[in-house]
Amino acid sequence: MKIRAQNSLQFILTKRLTLIVAVFWVIGALFAAYTARHEMEEGADTALVETSRRTSTLIIDYLENHQDAGGIVVLPEPGFDAVHDGDDDEDSDHDGDVDDFDDFMQYQLRDAKGDVLLRSQNAPETPFDAPLEPGFSDGDEVRVYTSVTGNGDLFMQVAEPTEHRNEAIIETMVSQFTPLIFLIPVTILAVVYSVTRALGPVRRVRNEIEARGEGNLTPIAQDDQTEEINTIVTAVNRLMAKLEAALSVERSFTANSAHELRTPIAVALAQTQRLLAELPEGHAARKRAVQTEEALKRLSRLSEKLLQLARAESSGGFSPTGHNQELGPTLNLVIEDIRRAGMDGAEIRSGAENLATLSANIDHDAFAICMRNLIENALKYGGDDEPVDIRVVEGHIVQVANGGAPVSPDELAQLTTRFKRSSNKADGSGLGLAIVEAIARNTKAELKLYSPRPDHADGFMAELRLHQS
Repeated sequence: MKIRAQNSLQFILTKRLTLIVAVFWVIGALFAAYTARHEMEEGADTALVETSRRTSTLIIDYLENHQDAGGIVVLPEPGFDAVHDGDDDEDSDHDGDVDDFDDFMQYQLRDAKGDVLLRSQNAPETPFDAPLEPGFSDGDEVRVYTSVTGNGDLFMQVAEPTEHRNEAIIETMVSQFTPLIFLIPVTILAVVYSVTRALGPVRRVRNEIEARGEGNLTPIAQDDQTEEINTIVTAVNRLMAKLEAALSVERSFTANSAHELRTPIAVALAQTQRLLAELPEGHAARKRAVQTEEALKRLSRLSEKLLQLARAESSGGFSPTGHNQELGPTLNLVIEDIRRAGMDGAEIRSGAENLATLSANIDHDAFAICMRNLIENALKYGGDDEPVDIRVVEGHIVQVANGGAPVSPDELAQLTTRFKRSSNKADGSGLGLAIVEAIARNTKAELKLYSPRPDHADGFMAELRLHQS
């Protein structure tokens, strides 16, 4: 059973509920102990009074019958030896040991002068430290009850050691608090378990919200949710519906705009190239026509990237079968297509044995878009003197590395932002890595960027960790 972080709702509820229960238990135990102590004191005092009343006549009678012995008359210790005097039966289970009996009551019969006339065997020979006045008094070691008996000239004092009383009270209080030692940990576990179960729907909703993104704005299911959770889920679903509508409008505008621009751009580019073919070398307008051609080519590439971005953000990108599929042939086609296009840059180097092992749960078209952008990015921003290396690791990780000056950490963290270009070169749309990141996010893949390359002092490497089904 795991306790969450200290700022989590589970930890706060567990701490507060445990503290409240423990405090109330301690308060209840203290109140019970106080009540028990008061009742025990009252019961013990009642016992002293009743003992004094019931035994005073008997003690006076015993005194009259044994006073001729002289000195202080000592009452015999109650026990089996007093009942079975002279009983020498070897089969008796009692040896007459006075320690077998716990008699804590002590008696003294005193005259008006305070002298002790009679005492019990466990009472001291010296008078109790108590005045000869009816009622209770506390001595150094005993609590004494004094009553007037006889003809008013005798005082019966019954005492109980305060040590015995305190021992009984302490044992009672210990019996009150001992269960808390075991009950509080059990309560903590019970509270943690109850809070964990009660917050289960909250964690499920949190996980559902975390799974949502630009590529997944489906409503969160509201099956068997509590009223409070249903309110939150309903609000989140409404917000996601608004986001989905806004993003859909944005994607539709981007895709439609890029698509509608392709034909005019292509026509303008064809006309410009026709114009270049007709203009003789050295003509004053030829330089402007070349600049126009380059601008139209950049605009054509930008519209193509916008179409790719709209598709990456709107489609799932997973394999149609829902399982891994071989991607080596697709990657080979992308590499060959880029080579035939004659794109400026370094040589592309890949190992056929590595590509054959590549497989993942991703659509072929989405994977081709990712690899084309990564390779074009490496050719465009890498050095011309070092090849672009494409490696497949562990059958589902594709690494595209190139040489060139390293990218600063601040720039590296922003390269997946739309229209963000590296400062090494500025001839790009700034959408390539943003498109790869969008597809990776939708297909549960992961894009990692390194600069400099691992085991190198320069260069750049993009690592695409594809999702396995």
